[in-house]
Amino acid sequence: MSRVSPFRLCAAAGLAVGTAAVGLAMAPAALAAEPLPELEGPDTAVIGEPFQLTGTGCDATVDGKPAAVYVDYYTAAGWDDPDGLPVFSLAGAPADGAWTALAEFTPAAEPGDYVAVATCEPYSGSEAPLAYPDFTFSLEAAPTTPPVAPPDAPAPGPGVLTTGDIRGVAANTPGVASPDTGAATGDRSVAGQKVVKILTGFQPYEVVTVTLHSTPTRLGTFTADASGTVRIEFTVPAGTPVGDHTLVYEGDQGTYFQESFTVAAAASATGTDGDLAYTGASVALPLGLGAGALALGGGLVFLTRRRAAGAVQG
Repeated sequence: MSRVSPFRLCAAAGLAVGTAAVGLAMAPAALAAEPLPELEGPDTAVIGEPFQLTGTGCDATVDGKPAAVYVDYYTAAGWDDPDGLPVFSLAGAPADGAWTALAEFTPAAEPGDYVAVATCEPYSGSEAPLAYPDFTFSLEAAPTTPPVAPPDAPAPGPGVLTTGDIRGVAANTPGVASPDTGAATGDRSVAGQKVVKILTGFQPYEVVTVTLHSTPTRLGTFTADASGTVRIEFTVPAGTPVGDHTLVYEGDQGTYFQESFTVAAAASATGTDGDLAYTGASVALPLGLGAGALALGGGLVFLTRRRAAGAVQG
């Protein structure tokens, strides 16, 4: 059954749009005598989202003024005026009698069945409005936004804390070895020199932290390959005291290994270092031999000249 809203009497005083903005297109022409066509729109509206109704046939003027379309929304149960409705919606006019009204239900609206009532009438209200057939639809609650889950925490590691502390050779993990062959440079070096250690027996892809003692100095972290072999490369820090030290290798999967490492004195120009003294001796020997050869050659030349001189005198 078509209804005419009691709010129509307020149109002449200027209409207010409560909680929704509505636009209309309609044409100026004479009021249609026959019943107006049915409204068109979706069967469902959603709270907080635009809801659109369309109609045709409202082409009228009164005293040269174009007619207007008014759209009201009510619960299907009766003429009550609940909160949250875009009530007493007003739209203005295009040229072909067709119009479109947009409305939006506020969060205060209650989901359920609703009725849209639209009328075509002059602004002055001096003539009886023409009513469109009621349009029934359902109002649904606004979709709930699922709570945003906090980003996944990184997967915990094996939980082994690498401290770099010396535990003693008894704590060495069985199967770990540090052979001084191949690319390895051995267990002896001088400060400032690059050292290469290749160890086996760690877990696949285990991250190994290397610490030099006596004064703990972290030399870096290195990752084992799929076979558990890890290549360690570091430079003996400048200022490291000459003498015996300890290298500690700790893996993040629990593998531990330590070994002795000696920092040797750097070679000096005084010849006090054993290696340098040997090098000096090895150079002096060929130099001495060379000097002797020169002396011998000089003597032979002198003797030849004396013989040549004696032959001339005779």
